[in-house]
Amino acid sequence: MIVLNSTNVGILNLLYHGRFSQNDLALYLDVDSKTLVKNISQLNSSLNDLGLNLIEVRDGKHQLNLEKDQWSYILNAKEFMSSEDIIDYLYIKFIFKGFINLESEKNEFQISRSSINRYFLVVKNMLAENNSSYKYENAKGLRLIHLSLQDKNLFCKKLIKLFVKCDFIISPSTIYYNLFKDSQVNELSEKLYKIFTFSEVSATKFIVAFSLALKICVDTFNGFEFADDYDKLEQYAEIKKLVEKELESYSKDYKQQIFSFLLNLKNKENFFEQGIIERAKLLMKELKKQLNIENIEKGFKELLLKKLYMSLFKYENNILKVYSSKLNNDDKRLLKILDETLLKTGLKIYFYDKVVILGILKKIIIEKNRKDIGNILLLFNEIILPHDLYLKENLQKQIPHINIDIMPSFHLKFNYLNCVNHYDLILSDEITQDLNVEKISSFNYLKVLEKIDKKAIEKGLNNLV
Repeated sequence: MIVLNSTNVGILNLLYHGRFSQNDLALYLDVDSKTLVKNISQLNSSLNDLGLNLIEVRDGKHQLNLEKDQWSYILNAKEFMSSEDIIDYLYIKFIFKGFINLESEKNEFQISRSSINRYFLVVKNMLAENNSSYKYENAKGLRLIHLSLQDKNLFCKKLIKLFVKCDFIISPSTIYYNLFKDSQVNELSEKLYKIFTFSEVSATKFIVAFSLALKICVDTFNGFEFADDYDKLEQYAEIKKLVEKELESYSKDYKQQIFSFLLNLKNKENFFEQGIIERAKLLMKELKKQLNIENIEKGFKELLLKKLYMSLFKYENNILKVYSSKLNNDDKRLLKILDETLLKTGLKIYFYDKVVILGILKKIIIEKNRKDIGNILLLFNEIILPHDLYLKENLQKQIPHINIDIMPSFHLKFNYLNCVNHYDLILSDEITQDLNVEKISSFNYLKVLEKIDKKAIEKGLNNLV
C-alpha cells in the first residue's frame, strides 16, 4: 500500500481541480518550494508504480491528466490515504464498533504488522490521554470498556472532518462506506437541509456536517445533552412536527437531539469547540484592532467569528479546499494585514479560507466607511440622464443616506473647485485624466454601487496608513 502524507494528499486534491503554478501550490498548502518538489517527486513515483500519468509542468503550471475513474480511485481509495487518515479511521472504527482486530486491519490496508501497530499506538495514546479505557481479548483484539467525554467530543470532531471532506456523501469507493452503510447518513443531508431551511437556520457546511456526525454519535453512545429549557416551546411546534416527519425512520433520540440542536441555534447558543473558539476570538480581536473596525455590526461580527472558527478547524484537521480567484490590490493589502495578524497570534489557516475572510473583512470595511460618503456627482454625456428617475430611485433604495446629483459633463468644467470640495465621489462616463474623477462604463445603478464600495474600501485602507 502507498502511504501518503497530508501534503501529498493536498497536492492531489488541488490538481484534481485544475492547473497550478509552483508558487500557487505552495501558497495553498502552506509549504515551501523545496518541500513541494520533494512531495511531487514522491507522488510521481507512486503514480508510476500504478501505471498512471505523472504530474508534469506545462507553461509553468503543474497538472495531472487522469480519467474520471482514475481520479475517483486516487481521491477515495484506501491505497491513497495519508497516515493521518489511517489513524483517524482506526480511531473512529474502534469507538463506533467498540472493538477492533489489528490483524484484520493490517490485511485490510495491506501493510506490515509493525505499521498497523505504529498507527494504532497513536490511537491508544489519544484514548489514554482522554481517560478512556479498553481491554485485550486473547487472540481476538481490543474491546472498548469506557469512553470519556473528551473522546466522545473528539470522535464527533473527526466525523465532522470526514463529512466536510466528502461533501456529506460517503462514496462506496471509500473505506468508510461499509463501516457506516447501515447508519442512513447518505440519505440524511437532504432531509436536514429542508428542516434547517424551514426553521430559518443557516445551513452552513459545518452545521450540516455536525448534524450528520450527531446521527452516528447517537447510535454509538447516545449522543450529547443540549440545553432545551426555553420558554414558550409551543412556538417551535411546527419545527418539531417537521423534524418528526422528515426523520420518521430515525431513532427517537436522534430526532430529539436534532430538535434541541435547532433550538440552540435559533437561540444563539454556542456549541463550537471552546479551544478553537478562544483562538478565533483572539484572531478577531487583533484583526479589529489592525483594521480599525472595533465597532462591528452584530451580524457581521457573528459571521466573521464563525468563519475564523471554521478556518482554524479546517487547518488543524487538514481539510483543504480550492478557491480560484485573482486578488486585486485592495485584496493584497488586506491579505498582508491578515498574514501579519496570523503571525502575531501564532495561528495558521489555509489560503482558500484567507480569501473568504478577505471578502467578509471588505464588507465590514465598506459598511463602516460607506457611511462617511455623503455626496456623489454623476457626470453624464447623455442629455437624458438628469431625468433618469429609475437610476435615482434604485440608488436611493440602496443608499438612502447619500445625496446623488446628476449633471451634464460640462458642469464640472464651470464649477470645478466647488464640485471637488463638495462631493466625496465624482463619476463620469467620459475618459478623463483628472484624478478627482473616476471613469464608469455605464450608469447602471449596480455599477454606481460598485464604485461607491470601491471608494469606501479605499477610504478604510488609506486610514490605516
